[in-house]
Formats: sequence, structure tokens, C-alpha cells
Amino acid sequence: MSWRAVGCAVLAAAIFVGLGLWALQMAIGRPGCPQTLLWGDRVYTAVGGPAVVPVVGSGEPVRLGTTFVGALTREVFGPAGSSSSPDAEDRPDEIALDCGNDTFVTYRFTSVLPTAPPSP
Repeated sequence: MSWRAVGCAVLAAAIFVGLGLWALQMAIGRPGCPQTLLWGDRVYTAVGGPAVVPVVGSGEPVRLGTTFVGALTREVFGPAGSSSSPDAEDRPDEIALDCGNDTFVTYRFTSVLPTAPPSP
């Protein structure tokens, strides 16, 4: 048994685990909400600061589902009477996102992502 080989194997394992933990931390991110949010092909931009309850339109906000922020899922809320539709045109223009730290941020629809033309 070569102690040099054992030392290299231990060093390689430590580097592998360290890089894996660093990458996982980068993917998960910190609690909080991003400045822009992508939902399907629609782009939403944050308006205002964090609030203690979801604020969208008037009335009681409704849960529309979840979306990924980094490697975590966060709850999305819409105005009363709205629904999570697979069609971008049916989605609300204003939504609120659970930031994961007991706060919510309101977002407004700003643009649609351009789609690439089909290749010939």
C-alpha cells in the first residue's frame, strides 16, 4: 500500500465533496426574492419592497402554484379570481412571490421572452 496514493485519494475526495457543497450552496441561494421573475415565457419585475402578506390587486390573493427560484420552489399568489393557466395570455399581470423569509414581493408583467423561429 502506497501512502502517497492514499493521500492523493483522500485529497481528491475532500476536493470533490467541497466543490459539491459549494455548488449546492450556490444553487440554493439565500432567502429573498429576485428583482425579476420568469414564469413560463413571461418576465415579471418587482415593484415595491417586501410585505408581510401577499399584496396583489384587491381582495384576498389566491395561490396559483409554485415556481423555482434557484433550486428551491416558492409559492406564487395572484389576484382574487385568477388561476394558473398554461396559456401566457391568461396569466395575471400582477403576482406575488413568497420570498422564503416570511415576506412577499409583488411583481408586474413587463415582457414576453422572444421565441426562436423554427429552424428549416
